[in-house]
Amino acid sequence: MIDALDAAGLLARFAALHPVAATGMGIHDYDGSWSEHGPAGRAARLDWCDREEGRLAAIPAASLSPDDLCDRDLALGTIRAIRFELQEVQPEAWDALHTVSVIGGGLFPLIARGFGTAERRASDLASRLAQVPALLDAAVADLTGLPELRVPADDGAPRRGGDLPPTGTVTLPARPVSRLHTETAIAQAPGIAELAELGVTTYGEALRGPADAAIAATDRFIERLQREVLPKSSGEGRYGAALYDRALRHTLFGSHDRAAIAAKGEQEFAAVRARMISIAQRIAPEWLGERATAALSGDRSTLVAEVLHAIGGDHCAPEEMLDRSRAETARCEAFIRKTGLVDLPKEPLEIMWTPLFLRAYAGAFLDAPGPLDRGEKSFFYVTPAPDDATPEQVESKMREDNNRMLALLAIHEAIPGHYLQLAAANQTPRPLRAAFGSGVFAEGWAVYVTQVMIDEGFGDGDLALELVHWKFYLRCIANALLDAGIHADGRDEAWALDLMVGQSWQEEAEAKAKYLRARLTSTQLPTYFVGSMGCWEAEDRARRAAGGPVAHVDGADLPGNRVETPGFSRPNHLRAVLSHGTPPIPLLERLLGLAE
Repeated sequence: MIDALDAAGLLARFAALHPVAATGMGIHDYDGSWSEHGPAGRAARLDWCDREEGRLAAIPAASLSPDDLCDRDLALGTIRAIRFELQEVQPEAWDALHTVSVIGGGLFPLIARGFGTAERRASDLASRLAQVPALLDAAVADLTGLPELRVPADDGAPRRGGDLPPTGTVTLPARPVSRLHTETAIAQAPGIAELAELGVTTYGEALRGPADAAIAATDRFIERLQREVLPKSSGEGRYGAALYDRALRHTLFGSHDRAAIAAKGEQEFAAVRARMISIAQRIAPEWLGERATAALSGDRSTLVAEVLHAIGGDHCAPEEMLDRSRAETARCEAFIRKTGLVDLPKEPLEIMWTPLFLRAYAGAFLDAPGPLDRGEKSFFYVTPAPDDATPEQVESKMREDNNRMLALLAIHEAIPGHYLQLAAANQTPRPLRAAFGSGVFAEGWAVYVTQVMIDEGFGDGDLALELVHWKFYLRCIANALLDAGIHADGRDEAWALDLMVGQSWQEEAEAKAKYLRARLTSTQLPTYFVGSMGCWEAEDRARRAAGGPVAHVDGADLPGNRVETPGFSRPNHLRAVLSHGTPPIPLLERLLGLAE
């Protein structure tokens, strides 16, 4: 295939300047390095952005195939997003947690993954560990805060519908060093030392020297954050409406703005709550027994909570979680074989207990190889209760990870969710599309196909399974509303907890953890809902292109529940979607011939 965009050269030049990101992609030429720090490194990355953007923009669109044109637009959008972070976000100036995350992201794959040889991974890990002290010292020096910035009104992000970018300039307020991010960095920095020690355990005492140096540097970093940085820090690092809207456009590749997300989110939030109340009323006698009559005559939100609590009691023994997850994944695979919805991947998948050093981060998740590490194994990790958990804590976790939740996790994380989609994407011959894949589409696909599986009959009409599914879809909507509420509208904890606990039936501990996450990150939480919304919009456009109307089975404007459309084949549509890698939703619509 002719490389009309010099994709190979672009990725090689990118990798040299962004070694940690390159490792995650599956480019391993710089696995022993970190990005150059300070003004010189920032200037080099900005120069790369300018040169690559100029080169790609100069290629006549008429000379490119539709695939190449989409890949060029993807590369341009990615380059402009990188420039936006370098010039406007500048996390190294106010976010102490940023460096902790970068270092963790640079060490973890060299320990956890199996690419290349063990000898090469050990050598690269030793090299990165040896550089950690200088990296942490530089990080403290960088934490000075950001002055007020005057920037072009055009943020460079893609825009839909032919909208012209604004002209003039806008002012972004000054950003002090965030106290919340500093406190969290102090709490999480010991994870760097844990990874260093794990490197020695994995590869042997030859790594003891650089590991001990990294551990000592981590202790010094924590002490300096406490002594030098924390006293001058303030606030929580919230973006504010102007910066948030600009960042959101880059994250979503211009597919939806904050107003559109809020309008659709609030409409679906009300519709999903109504559906959950209806289901709870139907199944209350089965799940509440003699308590059903009183519950049905009381508050409807309380009824839903009581039914969900009863469903949570239907769970396996803690030691059976792994076998149950394997069985649910096998059930998903059998359902796909029976229905022919999508093609099953051939890449290996191993379902196993989450490694100890990862158990603090997630309950169940997929660890997939880099998009350019083709043929490597994916891991579906299942996290047990901590060894020191009390019986009450174990029971609480098992009620959350009940039998129906494990079925939904198998769909979302494995088949036909993340594992299947990423395995299909890794077959793409388009290197830019593989390397710069869209997290919005990846997360949206996993949410979207969960509803598709329910619509197609998975679970044999089990209304309890559907109720648990809607609870977690409601969480996706709440995530999007929460992110904008915190960063653009300045909402407080009371508002956030009412949204999550009072209206979405989440547990208070889960909601407080999400409130922290929403303040530490920005524009990632909406990706689940917006990505799913984009997948449904693409399906509805495909249905209309087939000549049929789009209608809901019972008239409720909810995801899924579509009336059969003559001429539309869902398996054909899903295969078409999967054949294009992991592009942003607007580019996927173009590749499918569905752009409006």
